[in-house]
Amino acid sequence: MKTTSNQNATSIRFGVIGLGRLGYVHANNIARNVKNAQLTAVCDIDESLAADTAREFECKAYTEYEKLIADPVVDAVCVVTPTAYHVEPVTAVVQSGKPLFCEKPLASTLDDTVKLANLIKTGGKPCQIGFMRRFDPPCARAKILITEGAIGRPVYFCGFSRDPVPPPPWACNPATGGGLFIDMLIHDFDLARFLMGDAIAEVYAEDANLLVDSEGIERFADNATVAMRFSDGGLGHSHASMHAGYGYDMRTEVFGTEGNLSLGGLNKTDLTLSTAKCGISKPETFLPQGKIPHFMHRFRDAYRNQMEAFVQCLLDGRMPSVNEDDALAAYRVALAATESAATHTIVRLS
Repeated sequence: MKTTSNQNATSIRFGVIGLGRLGYVHANNIARNVKNAQLTAVCDIDESLAADTAREFECKAYTEYEKLIADPVVDAVCVVTPTAYHVEPVTAVVQSGKPLFCEKPLASTLDDTVKLANLIKTGGKPCQIGFMRRFDPPCARAKILITEGAIGRPVYFCGFSRDPVPPPPWACNPATGGGLFIDMLIHDFDLARFLMGDAIAEVYAEDANLLVDSEGIERFADNATVAMRFSDGGLGHSHASMHAGYGYDMRTEVFGTEGNLSLGGLNKTDLTLSTAKCGISKPETFLPQGKIPHFMHRFRDAYRNQMEAFVQCLLDGRMPSVNEDDALAAYRVALAATESAATHTIVRLS
């Protein structure tokens, strides 16, 4: 960490490992949009991509993550490689003693996720997981309203996550990206835990390949549904799809004993509160309405906000609010849903 000449505040110098679509988003936000942050190094195994990105952001370029982590001009590291390639760089960052921001999921197997979570906890340094929906303005506002008791006790969660086009092939493949349950619905599982304030105790899932060409991928699914039961008895349901051609469709409802919160809509980012006492509130709109083409547009503020929150934690000496424990919990639910869809049985989480 250092104090820059053009700021009267301490800034955090970041290195970003992995420069795919999300890696670039994080690099761009750190370089241009996040207060008290600087992008000082980037890394990718594609030498030309690393060099071009470094040239754009006027920072160092690496093709070996070990060298980026060891660089003294890097205070904190973002790991944004494909999930199957998280273990080595995450381990190296933790062992270096530098703070870590890691895209979800933490790893691509349960054993590796448990090992990394334990390693992070033992290391004692800040680690934030990229569950950006917690930092999405309507979701963050909904959490405040729930905490204030606006809808009483939450008893039902409903979420839709529908992409207009399929993700990259590696993310579609359950063997490398986990498919819909792990690559996509893991966000819903974390958001359900976050908004309901409760753990998910059991799931029943179904999936199907209905439209998108599976390209020979085993157990490929372009649609999935998951029914959930929470530890305190609450219920939930989520649906994921990768062919919503009308636009990126992310909607959430939390129904409580005294009212309901509705987040989003068809190409909208409204938050609406409904109660018997107050009626239906005027929707709070957080982004201009109109066709939302992709999740990076829908959650552009969330991606920036989550990194700003991480930086502030580092400046304040606090641990992040979403961490390795949340990564492990959501991943366990995603694995349970995967098992349930394969076996057509209810799967209970210990």
